[in-house]
Amino acid sequence: MDRLNLDKVKIMAAAATLAMFAGTACAHVEIYAEVNKVYEQVWSNRQDTGVFADNNYSPSKLGVMSSAHLNKCTTLGGVAELEFLPNNTRLVSQIVTEDLHNHIVLVRKVDAWVSSGMWGKLSLGLGEAASYNITNISYAGTHETSLGAVVANNAGGMIFAVKGNNALITNPTVNVVFNALNGVGDSDTYNGVLSTKDRVRYDTADWMGLKLSVSYGNDTKQFATYPGQFGVNNLTRRNFFDVALRYMACWDDFAVGAGIAGEWFNRDGATSELYSTVVATQLQKSKVWSGSVAVEHRPTGFNAAVAGGVKDKYVGNLNNYKFWYVQLGKKFCFTHYGKTNFAIDYFASKDAIVNGDKGRSWSVGLTQDLQKIHSAVYAAVRNYKYDHVHPTYEDLTVMTLGVQFKFGAMI
Repeated sequence: MDRLNLDKVKIMAAAATLAMFAGTACAHVEIYAEVNKVYEQVWSNRQDTGVFADNNYSPSKLGVMSSAHLNKCTTLGGVAELEFLPNNTRLVSQIVTEDLHNHIVLVRKVDAWVSSGMWGKLSLGLGEAASYNITNISYAGTHETSLGAVVANNAGGMIFAVKGNNALITNPTVNVVFNALNGVGDSDTYNGVLSTKDRVRYDTADWMGLKLSVSYGNDTKQFATYPGQFGVNNLTRRNFFDVALRYMACWDDFAVGAGIAGEWFNRDGATSELYSTVVATQLQKSKVWSGSVAVEHRPTGFNAAVAGGVKDKYVGNLNNYKFWYVQLGKKFCFTHYGKTNFAIDYFASKDAIVNGDKGRSWSVGLTQDLQKIHSAVYAAVRNYKYDHVHPTYEDLTVMTLGVQFKFGAMI
């Protein structure tokens, strides 16, 4: 069965489940949607590019979620969610300004769960893995719009140009150099879409702010034969196991959040010799450790976050990939529409492709909440720098202007 037909079957099965829930007296049904669109202007000293795209920090989506109480302690639920990617800030580039390969509707979630108080929650289906979003813990109010630890979301598909050479097509992209190791679904994803996985997941109940999550599933992706190429051709399938520990609490005037996760991938399928060095290292089995810590002083709105991680490439002659990230923010009350969220950040990576290479990125972002309609408008400027022994690459600078609109209804 091909992917399109399989997706249709999943959608119909989820819709039938949710309709069954909706017919029960104690069912809770919610329809929700989000549109998150941007205009991006990219300066690269070789080929300036302006694109209209969908913001990968929080892609446009449409979903329905339902739950029903089996008894006083046990709740059953299901969710079906579609993701719309006519263009994606993680994929479009100076070469491909309209990403035809993703001019489609993707099935992002088809998930069912059962929760039972102190026994926690068990989920089965297409959904988020336990470690997903582990390095994106933040109180800045910008991590869905303009600025967050996953810095490749701004312009992941953009290609670094070699100084003095106009050729772009085989050069590395922002995606490859700036990997935030943000858990299964992001840390090892080459093309930046389909952040959810087919998996079984268990979450413990909250205990004094602590929650432990584990999941096991399949990780199937499509790879290009070189970084600037999209929409082709080679598939690899691997199994993964991940575990994450999160903590959320309030101490007097401070809100504190933290998380740490480990991920283990085995390799099943592709022969790495068929691929370039960049892609081949991502087809090997790998191990990842990453996490983040965030704190906010609620009376003043000042907040900060740090994140970091390391990826064991399991390739003898290649150093492990490492990154660290720091973010500082401030929330203002300038208008009655909602908080004005300002943040700056800095990202550094090492040994992304070859030993000794370095990635550097900084950004300034502003998000204006529109609290009454649960939406926002935002702007950001981000700079990417890739230091490589030979050749030498030009910097990339990206300006982002966007609007996020959320809506929903209870049935």
